[in-house]
Amino acid sequence: MNNQRKIAVISTGNGGQAMAAYFANMGFHVSLYAREQERVDMFENNIFTLDGVVQCQVKIDLISCNMQEVVEGAYLIMVTTPSQYHTVVAKEMAPFLTDGQTIVLNPGRTFGSYQFQSALTKNGCAADVTVAEADTLAFTCRCVKPGHPVIFSIKNDLNVAAIDQSRTDAVVGILRELFPVVNPSYSILHTGLSNIGMIFHPLPILMNITRVEAKEDFLYYKEGISPLVANVLERMDIERMAVADALDIKILSASDWLTDKYGSTGSSLYERLQSTDAYSTVTAPTDIDTRYIFEDVRTGCVPLSCLAKHIGVPTPIIDSVISWASTVYNYDFMANGRNDDVLDFRALVHDAHINREID
Repeated sequence: MNNQRKIAVISTGNGGQAMAAYFANMGFHVSLYAREQERVDMFENNIFTLDGVVQCQVKIDLISCNMQEVVEGAYLIMVTTPSQYHTVVAKEMAPFLTDGQTIVLNPGRTFGSYQFQSALTKNGCAADVTVAEADTLAFTCRCVKPGHPVIFSIKNDLNVAAIDQSRTDAVVGILRELFPVVNPSYSILHTGLSNIGMIFHPLPILMNITRVEAKEDFLYYKEGISPLVANVLERMDIERMAVADALDIKILSASDWLTDKYGSTGSSLYERLQSTDAYSTVTAPTDIDTRYIFEDVRTGCVPLSCLAKHIGVPTPIIDSVISWASTVYNYDFMANGRNDDVLDFRALVHDAHINREID
């Protein structure tokens, strides 16, 4: 492996720290972007101790809140920041990108790469870069403290699509050196509609909101998603599948996704969640201001609801999640999400070569 190549990782959250350590262990030069100096200072001597399915101690070459020095010279830029910040990251990154760089959103959630590319253009990026997105984060991971990420599992399957579909195979080739399980997706409609976070995250939080508010210590997937909650999630997932079916996009149900990514077994979503070893120790958030709401409603439920309305597919449960979250949090998630003012759904579908008339 050529250990002179540089990978930039954007965000010091769970996924960012895990990826930075994972890539450094593979022999790459790694630069890690933190949005504030205090987040740079929280790491001791840039030493990371990675635990879980990969165990090592490595030194990250650069941790900085200077976007220019982080992305400069990187052949691959892995964006792991919560998806509601994609436009912020694109704006900061735009002046410093150069021809030939590849940017991958991990994950894009729903149509993140489309929004990211638009933000680059709006902010004057003239470089010929490739923007792509994964359908999920490659890892199930957490950080017990700064510089100590834990990778519980590496998913069995990772689907990736570039905005420019002719570049998807090249992106897959780059990523397979890091994750052999990467496969090409038909388009960002496929990766976007495969966003399982919008199914697994907002509604269970809302249905356990008093437990989260009380900072109760409970297992998120094993205890927070009861048979009743899982049943509602299955009905919500049927709506997501109906949108995909209307656009002739073949995606996995949430149940089949668990089997595909983790080898989970069972005859229902509840049983498959219970059998998912990677989720066995994942605890629930202890703050109601969680990305499970502020990321997944704004960048998952909202764009899916808007797309569904364009093509005439009813999504009453998804719509109720948006409304319920807005009521509980006293925040207009529809107005502040990836809505019609943010994404051109007509162009998005057209660019993906889906021959369907949108009213």
